[in-house]
Amino acid sequence: MNQQIPIITKVEFFDTSYKPIKASVSARNFSSLTYRKSGRVLIASGRGEFVSEADTLTFVPAGCDYATEIFESGEMIILHYQTDGKSGDFFDVPTLIHPIGKERFLDIFTRALSHSVVGNECACMSDAYRLFSEIFHEAGMRELRPSPELASVKRYMDENFTSPELRVSDLAGLYHTSEAYFRREFKKYYGESPLEYIKRRRIETACHLLCTKLYSITDVASRSGFDSVSYFSLEFKRYMGCSPGKYRNM
Repeated sequence: MNQQIPIITKVEFFDTSYKPIKASVSARNFSSLTYRKSGRVLIASGRGEFVSEADTLTFVPAGCDYATEIFESGEMIILHYQTDGKSGDFFDVPTLIHPIGKERFLDIFTRALSHSVVGNECACMSDAYRLFSEIFHEAGMRELRPSPELASVKRYMDENFTSPELRVSDLAGLYHTSEAYFRREFKKYYGESPLEYIKRRRIETACHLLCTKLYSITDVASRSGFDSVSYFSLEFKRYMGCSPGKYRNM
């Protein structure tokens, strides 16, 4: 996250739909911030990869080459913008954001679209700054307010999410509170429930392993944290829109 506020010189809001495809995107002279209304898309660059799905925000800075794979059809609202080239950008690398107030972000994007249709450039510029202001506000809340104990449990999850024995009830025990309270606190600060977070990390790991084509489906399931191939296949298809075998052969 850039500490200096970038000076935006040009903005464009628009909405679009898309269908499954693989593509490489060359570096562009503008940055983008996307609100994904539906669908599931892999974004991969030299600095990592992530899966963007419904109700998440995806940021890609100017000058960044990346590959994308659309797993299922969907819709999104996009902000393209340029800065003065001197004040930096809001983020330095492709970034996936799980907003806590997703309805608020959708409202801003939708309002910006209406401003764009009537050609109100000043309002669109204001909408762009408002979006990043909301992102920074949420980030600040997450950075400042989670207790050291909750952050410690989150680190434990990051180190052990591929263990089939990892259970939310055990994590709540590490947090020394009830499971219901732990779930609420985790989602409050990290934007998704503990189980959703664990499953997402496991599916992302499975995607990476499948792309190598070095492992069987059984091995991928085990290495990514699933103790049942049938359950892995069910969850993988729910997240990615296709079976592990089909994904590996794409």
